[in-house]
Amino acid sequence: MKKLLISIFIILALAASAVEAKQERSQAAKDLFKRSHPCPSNGNDHGSCPGYVIDHVEPLACGGKDAPENMQWQTETEGKAKDKWERKGCQVGQPHSAPTQNNGYYTGPRGGCYTLIAGGKKRYVAHSFCRG
Repeated sequence: MKKLLISIFIILALAASAVEAKQERSQAAKDLFKRSHPCPSNGNDHGSCPGYVIDHVEPLACGGKDAPENMQWQTETEGKAKDKWERKGCQVGQPHSAPTQNNGYYTGPRGGCYTLIAGGKKRYVAHSFCRG
């Protein structure tokens, strides 16, 4: 009986950690973002946006909110580049360092390349901008 209870506890603990590891994206938040930020390629405030993806400025994997104020349009190429460093750099316990600057572009502590836009928000760009 004791072994059965321990097994159940382990299974529940593993299931809980799997749920925490993957945060579901809110379709309602994406729709609200689209209504307030029309697609750069076709101007639509709904539906697809050819060549662009909706990106989380502060990645979900790094604790960012799944809310319109944490979203931006990003080209598919920029999105793929940012996804690479997010997978590597947003692990719990990673050391953080101050961003370095190169001609108005910053390399953050997790390797992302960005510039600052209105309101002090980050706009991620291709890594080539930070290599200078």
